[in-house]
Amino acid sequence: MKKIFGLVFLLFLATRFFFLANFPFFYDSPEYLRESLSGSFFKSLSSSHEVVHPAWLFLTQISQRIISQSTNWELSLISAIFGLVSLIAFYFLIKRNFNEKIALLSSIPLIFFPHLWLIQTNVLHESLDQGLFLLSLLFFDFFLTKKKFPWFLSSLLFLSLAIFNFVGLLLWAPVFIGLTILRSKKINWRNIVWGFWLIILSFGLALGGLFYLNAPLKVLLFNYGGGGIFAGWSFLDILRILRNDVLILFHGYSLAAILGLIFGGYFLFKKKNWPLIIFLLSFFIPFLITGKFWYGGLFGRYSSLVAYPLALLLATVPWRKIYGFLIVILFLSFLPTFWVYQKTPVSQIEAGLIDQISLKKEDLLILSDYQRPQLTDENALYLGGDQKQQKVIEEKIKEKLNKGEKVFISQQAMTFPYWQYDGQQIHIISKGDQNKAQLKEFLSDKKLTPVVDNPQYPLLTIYQLSL
Repeated sequence: MKKIFGLVFLLFLATRFFFLANFPFFYDSPEYLRESLSGSFFKSLSSSHEVVHPAWLFLTQISQRIISQSTNWELSLISAIFGLVSLIAFYFLIKRNFNEKIALLSSIPLIFFPHLWLIQTNVLHESLDQGLFLLSLLFFDFFLTKKKFPWFLSSLLFLSLAIFNFVGLLLWAPVFIGLTILRSKKINWRNIVWGFWLIILSFGLALGGLFYLNAPLKVLLFNYGGGGIFAGWSFLDILRILRNDVLILFHGYSLAAILGLIFGGYFLFKKKNWPLIIFLLSFFIPFLITGKFWYGGLFGRYSSLVAYPLALLLATVPWRKIYGFLIVILFLSFLPTFWVYQKTPVSQIEAGLIDQISLKKEDLLILSDYQRPQLTDENALYLGGDQKQQKVIEEKIKEKLNKGEKVFISQQAMTFPYWQYDGQQIHIISKGDQNKAQLKEFLSDKKLTPVVDNPQYPLLTIYQLSL
């Protein structure tokens, strides 16, 4: 069994450390890259967007000083290292609560979940969050069995750092309560109280650190993910959330994960394994809630801790042939994502097309807000979701066209907010009706002439507007 885990360990290392991204593919990644290259930690924090990630920023700045800055892969190295930490912490957590075989079978899916691989090889902070969170969970498990206070302090330290780096992780805090029930095999109120104390103290320490850094606490606490966590719970909103969750599971974790959820869930309920069911629900309920937020930058990464209970569910499927079949499906689902991220970044291809236009100073270029982070251009205006901004852009286009000056627009701006690239792939929930695009009505009486395109990437076509 140890030899097999050694092979799993080596395969995990190979798929992470030999395929580190040296390009900031995702929405916030260019900012993370810029601030990581900054020479001042506090100055870079002040220029970051509201949801700051100080622990991740500190570590990436340290890595920049240690490793040559000739490439950007060293920033992704932090993600790979903490991806490895997550794997090891989760393995030992499952081994302690189940057995070595279940721990091994739980480790294999973690290699091939597409979203997990992307998070652990790119300029994203979630891998650090997960590593700290799972380390804290493992140390809390040691505390529950040994009742030694140093284990509690270790768990407190890592959970505080995880929340300090991203306060949204507080949403997953019920997992610690779920672990007390899994470990005790029943509701043990003394252990549950310890769990609550751990969460409360960790939250307090994290807030104290963020307060010291002058972080905008109101935004962090009530605007998680760019939208109010306590608002938007109508029946229609709930249906939307469930749709998002299903799409995240399918695209980020494959059909195998969904089938594993069905088979594993059926088996657990049939056996009435309530401690394990409660432990899994402590993961899945936060996952369901995270589906309410629309955001760019690998949609579904706020939900990525769900990879670990999904892996455990696959491992608990009692029929080993079905487990093997699901792993094959998962591997085949992983390959397209793996392959597309070995190609030239989509943003670089679009930048090359824009260069072919040879924009003059008076020309206007309209791009989508999803293109903005990687495609900064002095001629460009960026179409986002704000209606006032949309009106400004429309007026600017009219002004330019009336003067006889050139106006160019990208295909993604024409279809915004639908059919937007999120990294190298189309945003999971942007595959909607282009006839509902924001500029559809405004462009209806305009002539659109393709100027430059790439046959392999039709969504990157640039058009010239005329009356």
